[in-house]
Formats: sequence, C-alpha cells, structure tokens
Amino acid sequence: MKVPLFSDREKLMKIMQVTGISRAKLARRLEVDYKTLWRWLDREVKPQRRQSSDIDQIFKEYVDLREIITGLRKKARDPIEALKKNKKIRDEFILMMTYNSNAIEGSRMTIKDTEEAIAGNTVRGKKLFEILEAVNHKNAMEFMLREICPGFKISEKYILKLHEIVMYNLNDKLPGAYRTGYVNLTNSDVVLPSAQEVPLKMSQLVRSINHYKRDPIGKIAKDHYDFEIIHPFFDGNGRVGRLLMTTQLLSQHFAPAVIRIEDRYKYYMALEKCSHGDKNNIIQMVCDGIMMGCNLIT
Repeated sequence: MKVPLFSDREKLMKIMQVTGISRAKLARRLEVDYKTLWRWLDREVKPQRRQSSDIDQIFKEYVDLREIITGLRKKARDPIEALKKNKKIRDEFILMMTYNSNAIEGSRMTIKDTEEAIAGNTVRGKKLFEILEAVNHKNAMEFMLREICPGFKISEKYILKLHEIVMYNLNDKLPGAYRTGYVNLTNSDVVLPSAQEVPLKMSQLVRSINHYKRDPIGKIAKDHYDFEIIHPFFDGNGRVGRLLMTTQLLSQHFAPAVIRIEDRYKYYMALEKCSHGDKNNIIQMVCDGIMMGCNLIT
C-alpha cells in the first residue's frame, strides 16, 4: 500500500480545510500576494524552496498527522514481519536508513557509495572512516532486526550495544560507553547534561521509554528529543537516537520513520523547537518519516 506524501498544494488545501482560513488571509500569513497563492493552488505551480518551507511550518502548526498514521497502522502488514521475511525490502530499508542517517551527520557518501560499502566492495575516493561508518550502521541495523519483536523492551544494555556497533573501530569515540567529558550542540543554546549526570539521565529515560499509553507517536517523538538532549555519547548520538526511534516504532507496529537528508534542517529545527516547549514539529516530522517508511517496506 503506497502512502502518498503531501505536496505543497495538498498542504495548503488541508490548512484551509482544517482552519477555515480564506485564501487572502493565508496569502498574508505566507507573506505572498494573492496571485502567487492562486498559482500554487489552481495552476499547480511549485513554490520556491523557502516558500515551501514556510508552507510546511504552517501545515505542521494546524494539521495533526497522528490520526492518519494510526489509521495506516491498522491497514498495513506487520512491518517487522515484512523486514524479516523479505530480503529485498530489508536490503532497501537498510540502505536508505544507513545513507540518510549518516548523511545527516555529515557523511559525503552517496547512495551508490553506501550500497557498495555495505556490500563489501571497494569505494573509490572516500576515506576509510566514511566507509566504516556505513558498514557499522548496516551492522547496527542488522542487530536491531535480529533483536526486534512486537512489544520489544529497550534496555540500557541494548542502547549501549547499538552504540558499540555504530562506533566499532572508532576507539576515540568510546564505543559502547557513555561520554566522560563535555559536549555541546552546534547552533544551539541548549546546555547539555554533564558527563556525571548522563548515567542517571539515561536510567530515567530507560525506565519510561517502553511506556506509550494513548499517544505512542507523540511519546516516541518526545523520547527521541529526550535522548538527543541527554547526548550520552561523544559521537553517534544522532545515529543511535534514530535507531532507537526505529526500534520503538517497529515494536508498536508502526512503519519506521525515514528522516531524509533533504529534511536535515527541518529536523534540526524541530528538535530546537522542542527545546523551547513546542513538540508539534518533531511529532509531525516523525509522522512524515513514517509515511516514507510505509512506502519503503510495502
């Protein structure tokens, strides 16, 4: 079952449907003239990149995708079964997750480079550590898929093992161990916990991470933020955090969330907004990723 992602035009239509806002008021909100909005809606002209980003932000303010995602969960096949039993789906899933997650962290590897690396082939023009990052992430995903089952419970041991695999042979990054010193977030004023606070913070997170209640998507999105804001490792926090989010989603019968490199800055912005009390953007980001994940595993 292919899930259509929302185009800019569809987002605009949905905003008007949910809010009852007029075209004139929506144009003013987007700081464009009425004719420009008319072209987007009635002539299907695509907005420029900045304008598309503005549309996406307003869309996330007013349209909650959780209901749509929950409906998809009821109709779709079990994602764990699909990934474990269908090699073609599993290989594509591992490739796309590995490429995008590493690219978000700054890897220069293309999709083709990543495919060659995880197949054990020579990758020309790339440094050894970049190839190792791809292979390590692939191995971490294979470990996750061996361990995962419906209702799977995340433990501190599981988190540390993921990090150990992601950082394998990168000994200066302390594979499988919490950081022993200070780190900071680039382009953020958020103060991270000290190294001494990390074990306690992680213990608190693990105690609550497997409890989802009535809003599993919202809880998983918040857990992802909480993990990243603890930043328990010297390196690999983003990659391990997204693997944990994937583990949670699969354990609750949701498709995995694929966060694309093209959405890196939206993703960073969503996490930053969460630090100021606005969880809506990160929740919607996870929902967007799940819809992409649905298309990947069906």
